[in-house]
Amino acid sequence: MHNITELPAWERLFKRILWEQLGDIQGKRILDFGSGECVTADHFARDNEVTAIEPSEDILSARWADNDYKVIVGDASSLERFKDASFDIIFCHNVLEYIEDKAAVVNEFERILKPGGMLSVVKHNRTGRVMQMAVLLDDFDKANAILDGKNSRASRYGEIKYYEDMEISIWATELDLMKSYGIRTFWDLQQNQEKHADEEWQKKMMQLEMRVSELEEYRRIAFFHHLIFEKSI
Repeated sequence: MHNITELPAWERLFKRILWEQLGDIQGKRILDFGSGECVTADHFARDNEVTAIEPSEDILSARWADNDYKVIVGDASSLERFKDASFDIIFCHNVLEYIEDKAAVVNEFERILKPGGMLSVVKHNRTGRVMQMAVLLDDFDKANAILDGKNSRASRYGEIKYYEDMEISIWATELDLMKSYGIRTFWDLQQNQEKHADEEWQKKMMQLEMRVSELEEYRRIAFFHHLIFEKSI
């Protein structure tokens, strides 16, 4: 049985904040698109029917599987197999940045989501990324490049192709933005990394992160944005 404390400190806090923002979900049909090691898919599979899509078999070889859920090895083309209005909830967490035709994928989400259903998108926030480069990584060249509108790179997944929060509702007009949260507002500014894995410190940091996650002035500088959309009825 996996425990969240097995995750790297940054990911542990990230998942805790994300799951808290998603709230208690039970009895729903969920699609986790770009599921990675299926940590979130496995978490919600305790009380829901979950399907996870992930293109990397290497990543899936280390997936969490304490609960039953369906796994599809595939990419955006795998969405075509689902009928209209197939899912109550779709997760797309840190995925769209690495896709060229984002609009096509979001349109597929709109098609396979039930009316009144929820789309949860986590995305990199350009402003937060500039803060990270300037403060945490001390890389002024990259900070300036991102500030100038250029993309950046993630060591594991390649080029991060930034997009704006509002674009999703432009690509799919039936998806209405209902909630907008920040994730990791303060984490990347805390330089004492020895504290990061301490559970008591994590608890206090999460409480503070949750307190400011919906306050616009703090959300604006968060490293990630968590957007929750509802499909029009």
